[in-house]
Amino acid sequence: MEEGKREKEVLPLDAVMNILKRVPVKSLMRFKCVSKEWLNLLETNPFFTKQQLEHSTRNTALLLLQRIHRQPAPLSFSVCFIGPHYNLIHQSHLSHIAFPDAKILDSCNGLLCLRNNTDLSILNPATRQMRQVPTTALLPFHYVGFGFSPLADDYKIVRISMCVFAHDDHVVVLDNVRVDRAEVYSLTSGSWREIDAAKLQPLCLVSSSVAITGTIFWLASMTSASDTDSEFVVSFDLGRELFTLVNGPPIPSSPSHPYSNNVLALCNDELAMFRHYIVGNFESCSFDLWVLKDFNGDYHNHTCDGGGESWVKMYSVGPFSRIVYPLSLWKDEIVCREELSGQENDLRGVQTVLALFNPVTKELKKLPAHRDEFCYVPFTYAESLVPV
Repeated sequence: MEEGKREKEVLPLDAVMNILKRVPVKSLMRFKCVSKEWLNLLETNPFFTKQQLEHSTRNTALLLLQRIHRQPAPLSFSVCFIGPHYNLIHQSHLSHIAFPDAKILDSCNGLLCLRNNTDLSILNPATRQMRQVPTTALLPFHYVGFGFSPLADDYKIVRISMCVFAHDDHVVVLDNVRVDRAEVYSLTSGSWREIDAAKLQPLCLVSSSVAITGTIFWLASMTSASDTDSEFVVSFDLGRELFTLVNGPPIPSSPSHPYSNNVLALCNDELAMFRHYIVGNFESCSFDLWVLKDFNGDYHNHTCDGGGESWVKMYSVGPFSRIVYPLSLWKDEIVCREELSGQENDLRGVQTVLALFNPVTKELKKLPAHRDEFCYVPFTYAESLVPV
């Protein structure tokens, strides 16, 4: 009788999910063998997948670094992870899944969008699942974005092809490069579809993408003769599949702040932009961090879509006594590439390290990465069970 009672004494499903969402994905993959109930929970229960992702994003988000060899050399696709305590927690080559030359384009909800030449794929490093995206006829010069739409409950890839409009095929200048067309790939449908990109055709994209929930962003410049210096942020609403143009933050006109370059980033699921300034002959530098507030987009305006959003300057950092390039944001700190030595435009003599800069305490903390052998591309990453 007592044994029969004990067999019926099981934890409620809510309690089981509350425990399992805290377990590393590698262990959860093994737990599929426990019972049919656990197998269904871990493979086909979207509510638990969402709970696990939210817990992972909130509590155990990692800094993912793709390692790229400085010199041409045979090297398997390789990433490493920086943990919450700024330690190198483990390294993963995943060479048996990803192509050796694959480059990470973006990270979203535990999924990585990879590019190998013109081939695209979506990888979940935690579950080791991978999907090859079908190829389409496109121009070789293109930009890619990847993100999730809660409205459509779907992951999508956006590909924007660029075309060179020039009389001399041997000379390509930025003013002659413009958007040609755009297409979107749906993970749910498994197919590509061309979308309206007429609004982008006067523009030239000039940056890789970043994505907040439901929206992907790129930097762009106007390539017409009258507006060669105009700067825009291109946004793409993944649910409605519409492009929007937004003006960038103010450009300082002071000669003491020579303009260098811009970097898009994410700040608490809001679009951010670093304006980076180099002083003199690469003797020092500084940068500002701007965040786009109240963004919603006006999809009926075919010029610049002023939808009530505004850029707010969060920090002015520096000047540094050396060159420090802001790359991204992680845990309210700025991921930077710090140059230690070398001459301008002489990459062979430059030693760089990755560091985290705390804009409140002004502390610059070096990350545990190999200094000379690799350069690193940073992404925020959280383990998930999201299927591909």
